[in-house]
Amino acid sequence: MATTLYSVSDAISSLLLGAVGSIFPEPVHGWLTSTDVVTGLAVLIFCAILLVASMINTIMLIWFERKLLGRFMDRRGAMHVGYAGLLQNFADGLKLFRKNTFMPREADRLGYFTGPTAYMVTSMILFGILPVSSGWNGGSLPLSLLLALAVFSFAPLFIFVSAWSSNNKYSLLGGMRSAAQMIAYEVPILLAVVAVVILAGSFDLNTIVLEQQNYWFWGPLVVALFVFFVGMLAEMERIPFDLPEAEAELVEGWNTEYGGMLFAFFMLADYVRALIGSLLVVLLFLGGWTMPSYVPTALTSFPLAGIFWFMLKTYAVFAIFVWIRASLPRVRTDQLLRIGWMRMIPLALLSIVLAGLVVLARCLPVFGCVPTLGG
Repeated sequence: MATTLYSVSDAISSLLLGAVGSIFPEPVHGWLTSTDVVTGLAVLIFCAILLVASMINTIMLIWFERKLLGRFMDRRGAMHVGYAGLLQNFADGLKLFRKNTFMPREADRLGYFTGPTAYMVTSMILFGILPVSSGWNGGSLPLSLLLALAVFSFAPLFIFVSAWSSNNKYSLLGGMRSAAQMIAYEVPILLAVVAVVILAGSFDLNTIVLEQQNYWFWGPLVVALFVFFVGMLAEMERIPFDLPEAEAELVEGWNTEYGGMLFAFFMLADYVRALIGSLLVVLLFLGGWTMPSYVPTALTSFPLAGIFWFMLKTYAVFAIFVWIRASLPRVRTDQLLRIGWMRMIPLALLSIVLAGLVVLARCLPVFGCVPTLGG
């Protein structure tokens, strides 16, 4: 987000130079307009913008899923609080905010409170890494994709810490399930990402998006898209891979002993991760904020067109997640691990081979290019 951060810094600097100079004397004026103060204010404002944007989208995703599930189940969904039920999520949040948090007597206090907080914070950090449009991007981060996946993979640690510190055997069982599940599906996710990197020639998400201006990667990398999509379902612990939170077996899995705002942290973080997973699918396979060249210019040149198309694709991907939730039953633990280790990994390796063949096909002598990484 360096480009946007620089814009915020310039705006704050201009505002301070224009308004502070006539109020404060020169020493104070010079201190307030120093680079460190301006940068600090820019970071604070930028973090506030990220927090507001992520929370609004997360709340809208929850409402969107409730309405879609209502349609799939032949009912209306949330509709009584606010117009079309838009304020229902705010009412639920207020209810959780008013509830007390009771910690089990023998629980580990540090892990009990640190786990959900860290789980939420690491999920929010990803919004500072992922680009949303050409003007709202990560600047010059050559390994932004690896950084995003590394931060995304912290979740098993914090989930296991939260489960272990609760001093509940069912919570611990759910935490162990979660750790085993996420590790099993992180390997095929990373292998599927390798196929994207081979085709784009870069780990920079901006470069990956720009490489899709002529054609989106979902076509030549449909196998990698399938592996990545299934892996994201498992990483987000959504049906049919919601074994760590199996209500019928573990009461509520690894967050059984949590209530009030700590439970709200887990719920929000789960939907933030669902949003992050949808964003990654769009960035890696669906062209990000770009549209194919054959799309009329009028549809891609209006103000904020990049953000509009990017978010439209994101919500479409999330709708598929909800569709799968409403259609498929939960799998068993042995089936889940067998799918991850014995099905997804071979398919991910196949996607790497197909990506290499696509690069070689693009670089045949008839095209006059040399077969290098990324074409």
